[in-house]
Amino acid sequence: MPINNVIRSTLTASLLTLVIAFLPGATSSLAEGGPAKDTPVCPSTVDVPYPEFPEAEKKPHSMVWNNLPAIPSTCHITVQTPIAMTVAIAARFKHTGTLEDIASRLGAISMMQNLTYWSVTDNGWRQLVSDAVALGANNNKATRSDFTGAEVLSGETLYFAQNDTRSWGLNVYSLKTIGASPDQLVFSSENISPVKLGPITLFAPHTAQTVVFVTRADDMTWSYYSLAVLKDISLGANDKSLINRQAALYRFLAKLPSDLEPPLAR
Repeated sequence: MPINNVIRSTLTASLLTLVIAFLPGATSSLAEGGPAKDTPVCPSTVDVPYPEFPEAEKKPHSMVWNNLPAIPSTCHITVQTPIAMTVAIAARFKHTGTLEDIASRLGAISMMQNLTYWSVTDNGWRQLVSDAVALGANNNKATRSDFTGAEVLSGETLYFAQNDTRSWGLNVYSLKTIGASPDQLVFSSENISPVKLGPITLFAPHTAQTVVFVTRADDMTWSYYSLAVLKDISLGANDKSLINRQAALYRFLAKLPSDLEPPLAR
């Protein structure tokens, strides 16, 4: 693959996954889930977020914003604004277990190895994570066993490392629960180490962050809302790839095949 295409694809890397720049304030034509709004509406204090939740097990709704001057505080984003690109995904999935079951799934870092996503560059399914390991400290050599659900729910800052196949080496990320109850889990993750392609720094530390809200809708249904932000986009990239990477994280937590057709964005 030509090096320019590799660089473009690499820029879509986000945390447990972690984008073509648009005019300031413009929104993407990828909007689904109601008329476009100027900012995300996170499900912290509202029943109907934006984008809205689809019916259970239907295709998730997604939205892209570019160059947002601010993000609502209810979204728990700590990356400083303005933000170059923001992607939201809203979905509903079936789950008859407990919130701790979901937390245990989130803590199973090693199970993310060989996770796939739809690559717009390659026009096909591609490996997203080739290596993933939990860490006992902010050091990619401090490997340990996967986190338990109790550890995830503790609110302590946890660390993990992964190779997303588009950048070089193991990148370190944080994982932290910022809100938990029997019916809702809110967690965030961001890049702790720089994400690089050789000598090129694609993302400086603490410039890519994802916040996820998982909320019980009824005895068998849970809602999932994720917000991924990229502080800077220095070389330009593809917003559809970021959507598909975020969809891979959703499918992982919902225990759905990561290569489930159709991909969220083509």
